[in-house]
Amino acid sequence: MMIDTNFFIDTHNFLKKIAIDIIIPNIGKLSENEVSTKEDNSKVTSYDVIVEDELIKYFKKIGFSNIISEEGNSTLIKKNEYLTIDPIDGTRNFINGINKVAVMLSFIKSNQCEFAIIYDPIGNVFYHTYKNLIFKNHKQIKPQNYSNQIGFLGEHAKIYFKDIITSYTEKIRSRSIGYDVIEAIEGERSFLTVYGSKIWDLFPAMSFLKLLNFETNLPNMEFDYSKLEKKIIFYANL
Repeated sequence: MMIDTNFFIDTHNFLKKIAIDIIIPNIGKLSENEVSTKEDNSKVTSYDVIVEDELIKYFKKIGFSNIISEEGNSTLIKKNEYLTIDPIDGTRNFINGINKVAVMLSFIKSNQCEFAIIYDPIGNVFYHTYKNLIFKNHKQIKPQNYSNQIGFLGEHAKIYFKDIITSYTEKIRSRSIGYDVIEAIEGERSFLTVYGSKIWDLFPAMSFLKLLNFETNLPNMEFDYSKLEKKIIFYANL
């Protein structure tokens, strides 16, 4: 496959079709038999599976063979390169009719992120990283300059970062890592905490946050682990 401007435009158009056909008509309109609870107590809907299947078919058709997805995880992280898919990040928001959901993708090669995509299906806004740059609807954008810290700190983070983030404006989490990152891109959030993340939401988020020059309590910012159970905070330097 060739990763270039046309690749991102085509992917945007495909995700827009997914949003129009599947996500938007069903947000907040699910029946009980369309929602189930997974072993980790997270929710999954029949539409998570449908969107994931459509994305897998699309990316396999254009040449991505190793795909790790939320509902079909595997050991492909041991490969030199793989694509990660989070079909509907913010599933509880999707169930409850809250318009804070995202589709998240990342392509990892030799422990580096070649590109990441966070797509807002409600607003049809397409963000992607490529060659150490961030793009919004295919136009390059620059990181925000923050004058104060904005975000949500749990009790653990308040203790850990008491000397780093001592004064801040509280803003609750959106319950979607992807949507929190969108708010960071737009300057509406200068830090966010991540709990029990998996690679399909963490790796796309990390790709953007690294380019936004966010700091973190991670020992490194490499894309080299299968999952991370610890609590993470990413924050901007003022």
